[in-house]
Amino acid sequence: MKRLAGKVAIITGAAQGLGRAIALRYAEEGCALSLCDLNLEGVDATAAMAAELGVATATFRTDVTDRAAVDAMVAGTVAQLGGIDVLVNNAGIFFNARFEEMSSAQWQRTMDINLTSLFHVTQAVVRHWLAVPTGGAIVNLSSISANVAFTDSSAYCVTKAGVAALTRCLAMEFGPHGIRANAMAPGIIATDMTRRSLDDPSLSGGWLTRISSRRYGTPEDVANLALFLASDESSYINGELLTVDGGATFAWPKPADAQR
Repeated sequence: MKRLAGKVAIITGAAQGLGRAIALRYAEEGCALSLCDLNLEGVDATAAMAAELGVATATFRTDVTDRAAVDAMVAGTVAQLGGIDVLVNNAGIFFNARFEEMSSAQWQRTMDINLTSLFHVTQAVVRHWLAVPTGGAIVNLSSISANVAFTDSSAYCVTKAGVAALTRCLAMEFGPHGIRANAMAPGIIATDMTRRSLDDPSLSGGWLTRISSRRYGTPEDVANLALFLASDESSYINGELLTVDGGATFAWPKPADAQR
């Protein structure tokens, strides 16, 4: 039997990259999918790929920083797919900026998309679970940046640490209601958006030599962990931040990395 047969998952940021990889991995295991993103063309393409694997899908053009839009997406998921069993909070952004040069708008946008949106979506789904009540699994996308400082990435690091902290709070508060919350901390993952910088040593700064496995992660590496955390196989795992980084974090950063 497929590991997510009969389940329904909401995945935010599902138009490409990690969101798409997680969606397709879930579809392979029989999970119906509610996919949302601002990029409706991309999310529709993800849905078409998932449908070829034989699962039901629903797509939504959703601004996850807009609470009304989030509430409509959650209600639409229940109406079209019959319920919600898994929530994957994947939507997020990243940019480089020196702290002293960062604008208030850049800081706030990072907070809104990477952290406040997670509050909106998770609260809407948790309210549904408490009303039904069925319980469910939350899988949040944090980062090794939750525990490792990176130059010119302060806003991003703060949000990912916040995701890890909120995950623990959700696990403690809602564990008695059958709701599990865990977070993933990916390391350096090769996606369409990151490939150019990873292939250019002048941009990557020799990152590959600091990864024990001597390769960059793939979206599928992250998707496999997301599958485990959504499945009943992880039923006794709650409130954890699980690292998927090829053995990079314990060797990073070196003192010279902080120099400008």
